[in-house]
Amino acid sequence: MLTAVGVTPASATTTQPALMRACAHHLGAGGQRVRAMLALKAGVALGVRDADAVAIAATAELLHNAWLIHDDLQDRSEQRRGAPTVHSAFGGAIALCAGDLLLSGAYGVLASYSRTASLPWLLALTHAAVADAAQGQPADTAAPPDSADAVAWYSAIATAKSGALLRLPLELAVAAAGRPEALSLARRAAEAFAVGYQIADDIEDAREDAAAGSLNLLLLLRAAGPEAEAGARGLARRHLEAARALARELPEGSGQYLAQLAQTRAARL
Repeated sequence: MLTAVGVTPASATTTQPALMRACAHHLGAGGQRVRAMLALKAGVALGVRDADAVAIAATAELLHNAWLIHDDLQDRSEQRRGAPTVHSAFGGAIALCAGDLLLSGAYGVLASYSRTASLPWLLALTHAAVADAAQGQPADTAAPPDSADAVAWYSAIATAKSGALLRLPLELAVAAAGRPEALSLARRAAEAFAVGYQIADDIEDAREDAAAGSLNLLLLLRAAGPEAEAGARGLARRHLEAARALARELPEGSGQYLAQLAQTRAARL
């Protein structure tokens, strides 16, 4: 992924411009590469060429990491994965441009996809996911409308902000395999997982989110009564179980990795 934005591990030194070092710093900090694995495993299961599966995996993962850099900048987060965030290490201007560069790099690596006749479809899916994530991002810092159902309002934000870039790897895989009939199922499975995973994270991060003033479903529900945590856990489990069931319906076992992720996350609740 570093080479997609013009950086190689060997060249990511202090002689590189700050922007390139910032990208290397962020991408080198680790992470589970969930979106890349979703695309790779689904693509291989569906018979997508290896090089094309790598291209769509890199596209999805670069977009996610671009979002992380921008999200850290928006939230003024100082740490990610045990290392300084890009904006805290390199400054806000570099962080903004580093996120933009990874975003552009995602489209650049997708240009290597071999079946050029399918590229317009893949590009349209990619743009749609980016557009949904972009609309969900600012809503993360907004207060819920007085008349809004807290759970529905929260779920809509999580679906847009987190679900968009989680559904994209599966959408790209089924599109690359020429399986349009599976597109809706892939989307529903990934979005259910995104909401369930976000709720589970909120339960674990409630204290930190309260201190930071971040959106957190558990904190929203606590205003409604003492059973908030039990209700949040149950809601997370329902979403994760739905994701697992839907993922297992995807063709050729292409949703197996997502099903495993959902089962593992639910077991931790």
